[in-house]
Order: sequence, then C-alpha cells, then structure tokens
Amino acid sequence: MSKKSLTIIFLIVLMSIASACISQPEETPEVNHEQQVTFAVETVYAQIALTEAAAAAMATPTPMPTNTPLPTETPTLVPTATPTNVFENEAEGDDEAAESADTGTSQTEAQQPQQGSQSQSEGLPCHRANLEYETIPDGTELPQERKFVKVWRIKNTGSCTWNENYILRFYSGDLLGAGAAITLTDENIPTWGFANVEVDMKAPADVGTYKGYWKIVSDSGKIFGVGADGKGWIWIEIKVVSGE
Repeated sequence: MSKKSLTIIFLIVLMSIASACISQPEETPEVNHEQQVTFAVETVYAQIALTEAAAAAMATPTPMPTNTPLPTETPTLVPTATPTNVFENEAEGDDEAAESADTGTSQTEAQQPQQGSQSQSEGLPCHRANLEYETIPDGTELPQERKFVKVWRIKNTGSCTWNENYILRFYSGDLLGAGAAITLTDENIPTWGFANVEVDMKAPADVGTYKGYWKIVSDSGKIFGVGADGKGWIWIEIKVVSGE
C-alpha cells in the first residue's frame, strides 16, 4: 500500500474520532482523548501491518512446475553381415590374369598329398594337381635364341584319371617358341600318379626377363591348375642375357 493511501486512512480515523467527541451530550462523562488517539493510531498500524503481510504473500511468486523431458528411444543397431569369399570345389573357367604366380612362391612349395591307395581318392575333387619338380628354375639365365627343353613333373591329386586327351595349354605371357597346347600324357595317369610334361622352347632374341603361364585342360574341357584349390598357375620364367 502507498504512503498516500495510509495518510488518507489515518485522517479518516481522526475525523471520525473528532466528530464523535463534538456530538456527545454534556452529561456524558469526560473521555480521555489521549487514549482514543492512541487506540486509533494502533488500529491504523495494525491494519497497515495486515495489508503489507497480505501484499507480501501475493507478491511471492509461485514456482511453475517444470516439464520432465520424455526419455528418447535409443535405436538398436543392426550388425552388418561380413561378406565371405566362396570358392567352388572344382576349378573351372579361364582366369584372365596370373596374380597367383606373382606372389614370389615357388611352384613346388605347395603342400604335397601323401601317396595312398585308390580307396583314399574317394571324396577328392575330380581335377586337382601338384607340381613336384621342374627344370630351368625361375630366373635361369639363357643366351639369346638358345633352344632348351622345359620339363614339369605334375602329380595327379584328384579323383579322376588323366588320359591322352588332357593337355597343358598356354594362357598368357611369353610363349617362348612353344606350341600353345601340349599333350599332358600319352597314357592313363591315376590318382597319385605322375605326368612328365616336356616342352621345347627357345629364348627370345632380345635380352630381358620373360614369363609364360600355363594350365591343364581335361578331356571334358575343365580348366584347372596346381595347388590345393586347383587354381595355381604353372609357369616358366627365364632371363635372356647377351650371348657375346
């Protein structure tokens, strides 16, 4: 409440008291005016105190309730499938490149299966081979235009018998004067048997390193190589040097 309002209330109370004093009859006993004024003043201050208390209560802000945030749903991550390489049990088709031959691994380092009986061939893939031995090792130096014979000793590690219709076919690289298709054997080669393949070749006239890639083709046209998966290349690598 403002000071102006309090002053007005105070004056109204004093005027009321004065009016009451004037209108009283003479026979009324004398009243102590000082006590009346004191009572009026105390009444005014009591009313002021009550008014201020009520104003303070109204002025106190009531805290507004806060909204509790709703929990957000955490998305469940679905694991992605890891791709796996799938290889066929039987090597077939024509490979376009000779990546496996460039790994620096010797052709004869492939694991060699143990010699076994015919019953042990059951469950083996039909077309499998292993390179057991070769002449003219990789990196052999030869003079320009030197003729030579390359020999590969190849073991039949599959379940099918090789016959005279199996061939060793050239696929890429340097042919080195050889034929593109060489007969693998002139007799039947059973499981765990060997074929000695001899190929007449000739060193080129220009110095440098030369490499040729070969694979086996069955009598039914299946193409396969050496190694456990039947995909390894049979190759030759020579270095031609000056004959002077």
